Amino acid sequence: MPSQLSKTFGDRTAYDLLVTNIEYVIERQPHPDWRITDFANPRSSILAYCVSGRAHYLIDGTAYEVTAGDVLYMRRGAPHTASSDSGDPWRFVSTAFTLVDPTLAEPSEPEAIPVITRGVRTDAAPYFQDMYTAWAGKDPGHLLRIRGAIALTLNKIIAAGNAPEREAPYQRRISKVTQLLAENVDRTYSVEELAGLCNLSSSHFRTLFKRATGLTATQYQQHLKIARATEFLASGEYNVTEAARASGFRDVYYFSYLYKKLTGINPSAVARS
Repeated sequence: MPSQLSKTFGDRTAYDLLVTNIEYVIERQPHPDWRITDFANPRSSILAYCVSGRAHYLIDGTAYEVTAGDVLYMRRGAPHTASSDSGDPWRFVSTAFTLVDPTLAEPSEPEAIPVITRGVRTDAAPYFQDMYTAWAGKDPGHLLRIRGAIALTLNKIIAAGNAPEREAPYQRRISKVTQLLAENVDRTYSVEELAGLCNLSSSHFRTLFKRATGLTATQYQQHLKIARATEFLASGEYNVTEAARASGFRDVYYFSYLYKKLTGINPSAVARS
């Protein structure tokens, strides 16, 4: 079943995007000679996350520089030429997939998604890591996990592009919180603690955090913890109990329940013997 993403652009009413066929998920290590010349993928849209370094793109005749923390989006069939920066070659994770707007008479890919989205480093990184882990593991439900991660990434891109200017100071505060959470996955923070870090009331923080990330603070921490636990399990160095504890879960039974709820598979299916 394809994943759905509800959204609104400008004055348009909300509609759904469907993430369907996953062509690949790859991770490229830094290489100064990496380049693409006059290529257009006729089948798939592409999302790429710049882990480090930088790259130079020419897409539909427009030049872009991609730097660490940026998310790059290319619609299906977009002609592009690209190369790593010779002095600081980029490392990236990318995925190719089919994206359509089924509300149109002739289903086609929307054009309103920006090519470059900056400032979503701590929010986007776990999604791309989860895509790569799921693709590499090929466990039952891995395509569903990847579609979900793509949908969450697109939702983050849309939220970043449509945030009102008056909320910019608060967005910076929320970004600091998401960075803190990403750097301390083994801890669990209460809403009150996080709101205090932003000098906001708990109710105001809840509203802004959900608007910025699409998740509650509890859900966001759960997703980070499960993504980190997946890395531990896939490494072969942790069993289920050890991965749960290293990811901040005190109760392994609750961890197993939440893991199955969010990923569709049991953590034991990911752990390597």
